[in-house]
Amino acid sequence: MSMLEKALNRARQARQEGKAGPIRDHQEPETVSQTGSEGIINPVYTHTKVCRADHALLERRGVITPDFHPAIVEEYNLLRAKLEAIMIKNGFKSILITSPGPEEGKTLTAVNLAISLSREASRTVLLVDADMRNPAVTEYLGISKGPVLFEHLTKDAPLKDLLINPGLPRLTVLPAGTPSDYPADLLASPAMKRLVADIKDRYPERTIIFDSPPLTAFSDGLYLARYADAVLMVVRSGVTKENDLIHALENVSDRPLLGTVLNRVKKDQCAAYSYGKY
Repeated sequence: MSMLEKALNRARQARQEGKAGPIRDHQEPETVSQTGSEGIINPVYTHTKVCRADHALLERRGVITPDFHPAIVEEYNLLRAKLEAIMIKNGFKSILITSPGPEEGKTLTAVNLAISLSREASRTVLLVDADMRNPAVTEYLGISKGPVLFEHLTKDAPLKDLLINPGLPRLTVLPAGTPSDYPADLLASPAMKRLVADIKDRYPERTIIFDSPPLTAFSDGLYLARYADAVLMVVRSGVTKENDLIHALENVSDRPLLGTVLNRVKKDQCAAYSYGKY
């Protein structure tokens, strides 16, 4: 019997005996890496909905895949490595990704960073689309939506029914939904506080990424910043105004700043494009 079958049988038996405890979004049998020094996490999604994204669609939308331009993939790898050094040093587990204004690339940065982080075999990643003003994570990933964050906060929809795995190992997504009135009130609600406490405590090896609305237009990001250990700011080359960036940074000045990502840099200004075959 394989390790996967054994894990599923243990989970099934525990539920039958009433000893399973809280329902988790997936079971994670751990195997040992070839080096023997690190554990490899291979999640088995027994409760989470699996919607396998189409790689061709992902590439058209700028989402990194194994066939994506190597120079761009490496930029996200560099971003991951730099963020990890800061997060490990400070014990950070959650990141708020935001921008001063709209159309500056925060959501695509959140999606690609989540994918890059999830490729590390010793961690899982939960990407929370908390931009209920203009939710776009599921659109970038090309996955269908069921119950969403909005329904959890307003109708107590179970967390296990909300999460989606886009067919990538160790990555789950919590879609946002679009309430008609006052999203900031929902993000400041006791229900949101309980949700964040749940997803933070559930798995010690999990990194949580919150995709937030722009900071200069809405108050949502200020509430979300309370739940994140640190902030990553995304700005768009040639578009973001200096005063808007200063204002956005001032709005979250009480949270640690991981850094600023300069997005949409022209490829002739990127050294990686002129290196070797790239």
